[in-house]
Amino acid sequence: MLIPLFPLTICLLPQGYTQLRIFEPRYKRLVSESLKSDTGFGLCMLADDNKTILPIGTLTKIIDFETLEDGLLGISVQGQQAFTIDQITIEPDGLKRADVSLIDTWPSDIIEPQTSQSQIASIEHKKDKVLSNTLKQILQQYPQHLAHYTEENFNDISWVCQRWLEIIPLSSKEKYQCINSHDHQLAKSLLIDIIK
Repeated sequence: MLIPLFPLTICLLPQGYTQLRIFEPRYKRLVSESLKSDTGFGLCMLADDNKTILPIGTLTKIIDFETLEDGLLGISVQGQQAFTIDQITIEPDGLKRADVSLIDTWPSDIIEPQTSQSQIASIEHKKDKVLSNTLKQILQQYPQHLAHYTEENFNDISWVCQRWLEIIPLSSKEKYQCINSHDHQLAKSLLIDIIK
């Protein structure tokens, strides 16, 4: 699959939502192409040097656009599916395009009501609820973001951990280690250490 890339210092994962300001001509072209073809583009996180593109990104779809007060183009995007970059080409205006392979999103892990008498299960349930409830409190300050999520989303600890990775101020290296895992467990243990 060949897609244009938008490398940024931010992280966006599948089912996540963010807004971007577009001012460079190459990225205006990326937006125009993505809207016409309806295939989306790849949002890739930059390494901590702000130059190197990390090899896992998220196929992203534009869900809204507007002209901002400063005259720039604003787009709202939603993460669709993770991918790995196979090969990058650079076009004359600097727009990067990549052959990518789609990869599986982390499996869901629903936070069930506390029924187990096991102490370990009880501790894990409390951790899940802390992460979920704290995330919800933070996102209530950003109603435009919160409007794109449902109450059910907050009952999926895998989804919750992905949203945390998008907003928490960690290094690209730390975020990438979590994103490169097959599930949310590494992210969860890292987040619990930070938030508790």
